Amino acid sequence: MRAFLKLALIGVILIGLLVPVFMLKGLVYERQARGREVAEDIARASSRAQHLIGPLLLIESEDIVLRTRRLHQGGQGEEVRREEVKRKTHRLVAPETLAIDSRLSARERRRGLFGALVYTDQVDLTARFVLPQAPPIEGERIGHRWVSASLVLGLGDARGIQRIRVRVNGAEQRVEPGALLAFVREGVHVPLDAAGLTAGASLDLALDAQIIGTQSLQWTPLAGEVQVSVAADWPHPSFQGQRLPDDSQVSETGFTAGWSLSRLSNTSLQALSRCGTEQSFCEGLDGAAFGVRLMDPVDRYVKTDRAMKYALLLLVLVFGAVFFTEALRAVAVHPLQYGLTGAALAIFFLLLLALSEHIDFGWAYLLAAAVCSALIGAYMVPVLGGARRGWLFGALVAGLYGLLYGLLQSEDYALLMGSLVLFALLAGVMLATRRLDWSRVGRSA
Repeated sequence: MRAFLKLALIGVILIGLLVPVFMLKGLVYERQARGREVAEDIARASSRAQHLIGPLLLIESEDIVLRTRRLHQGGQGEEVRREEVKRKTHRLVAPETLAIDSRLSARERRRGLFGALVYTDQVDLTARFVLPQAPPIEGERIGHRWVSASLVLGLGDARGIQRIRVRVNGAEQRVEPGALLAFVREGVHVPLDAAGLTAGASLDLALDAQIIGTQSLQWTPLAGEVQVSVAADWPHPSFQGQRLPDDSQVSETGFTAGWSLSRLSNTSLQALSRCGTEQSFCEGLDGAAFGVRLMDPVDRYVKTDRAMKYALLLLVLVFGAVFFTEALRAVAVHPLQYGLTGAALAIFFLLLLALSEHIDFGWAYLLAAAVCSALIGAYMVPVLGGARRGWLFGALVAGLYGLLYGLLQSEDYALLMGSLVLFALLAGVMLATRRLDWSRVGRSA
């Protein structure tokens, strides 16, 4: 069998081995989708991700306006009448200052092989409102009164409220369900005595709550000056949204982060000024949110998928090693033996996926790599004509698995490491075969 024909058959075998690898990638995506379904089921059964919007002061006011009407009296000219008209308006007032302090305690809830991170948020919120003056209107105002007033706080999932206490100007208030605003789907409100409120006076809000959420926590703070701080016992945060924290610290035991916003930089406050209380969607408000997501530090499916991206490289390197061993040691390896060796390489990824669902990814990788390297080494003992050659080849495969694990662990340096490894391998092949008579290899293959 001539060398080019054998190389063609090896190429066909290599491409054929990529088919089960791609099928395994489909299995990885299927398991990922199943994991997301379980996480959503856990969230539905407890509480979804929390999103704090506000707080806001919702005021319903009534104006008595003197309106002039001109009535035509036929040929007798006009009659001018002045009558009182009542007009009701709704206003949203944001606090002048707002401070939010969240302390997260995270734990994992599992359902079978899958799970989701659930946290308990101990939140302390303080805000100061300045009660507004009567808004300008058309016509002559002869009377103005506040019909009702409520403090409103939006939440991502109100089922997560375990405890909540609200004090206004030092007095504890009753908290009612519902956010009263069309563009805030869930939340709570605190009815206030409108008769006791005076324009220009200040209103101090203090909220203490314990809230359960899943995976992520976001804020849309609506205030002139905002301070948000968060501390958690989970050491793998992913900061998301419109703003990254001004300062953050991540350690092995958890993380802390803080945000500061001014009236000029708070885009959510600007978006609120364009929204009415009856609007079902407040354009720009959701886009102004920011927060943190608690990440799984070892996503076995992501790492398995990344490992599979190197499957072609692994197959090419191992097949190349077998081919050059043939050429240098004058042994004959049948294409079927190439195929069986490649099958052992491909089944590594199936073992990795299956084992990582039950044990730590690192141990799963070590175990899968060890058994596959041992299998290939034992198989190569008679194929390459000696125990030393066979087990050295198995050690070579184990070394390739080790390099692949290094690439997986060093994501930021994966390209650099991969380039250096390929260069080193190419240099080794060139040096080892620089005196090889390729024409003789082609005739004898």
